Amino acid sequence: MNATDEWYDVTRLTDRSYRITEAGRYGAFLAEGTERSVLVDAGIGVGDLAGLVTELVETPVTLVLTHTHWDHIGAAAQFDDVCVSPPELPSDGRIAIDSLSGEFVERPTQFTARWLDAGNEFPDGFDPDKYAIEPADATALSADGSIDLGDRALEAVPLPGHSPGHIGLIDPETATLYGGDVIHFDHGLYIHFEDSDIDEYIESFRRVRTLREDGAFETLATSHNGPLSGSNLSLIDELLTGLQEIRAGERAAETVETDWGSAHLYRINGSDVLTSTNV
Repeated sequence: MNATDEWYDVTRLTDRSYRITEAGRYGAFLAEGTERSVLVDAGIGVGDLAGLVTELVETPVTLVLTHTHWDHIGAAAQFDDVCVSPPELPSDGRIAIDSLSGEFVERPTQFTARWLDAGNEFPDGFDPDKYAIEPADATALSADGSIDLGDRALEAVPLPGHSPGHIGLIDPETATLYGGDVIHFDHGLYIHFEDSDIDEYIESFRRVRTLREDGAFETLATSHNGPLSGSNLSLIDELLTGLQEIRAGERAAETVETDWGSAHLYRINGSDVLTSTNV
């Protein structure tokens, strides 16, 4: 298979926006403007994401990272214009798999082993033994959090908690909030990493709820789930209530083992919430 449209799954969301999924699990989004387009996140970097994007849009592309975990920065080195929130930009301006901590360094090796064990294939020319997340030069998002596409501007929204500088991006044309990992796999929450913070997560969910109530977005598009809209956005309220109850000590936890060590598992309706064992 080739490393572009055969490796990636591309879904057109609107006339000028796309969801790009790598390996069935790692989502990025592309918003096309008249003078500039924005790619939200860069997947795991196995394929030629830059090549795919240039097939979809003709304008220059700015890559905006919702945060710098390994599965969002994978192909960042393929792009010349990369932006990240100031809290997640290292002092040397180079984002890397260990920028926040060393807990993601083994993820590429784990991914390739599991992918092959499941009987899957990689794109032609890809060598899993040489697979690594390449560091990338980046700059800080502008102070006002606005990214001009020519016909409209995307607005950055601080959503820390999953990671210290996690952001979302609102596209006013499509009323979409690109939320990164604010909601994780299977509508769960990952708050068990070294730099995760449940109190910041609660504040971020309050911010998301307010934005929804104010009509700032109608669709929440996250990296590891299908888009949420309409009545399904009630998940925001359910998760916020559950997080507040966890913080108040009103929910019981189960201790589980993860790829990152022991964590506390809480269940909020159908969502699994992982926190550190200190919560």
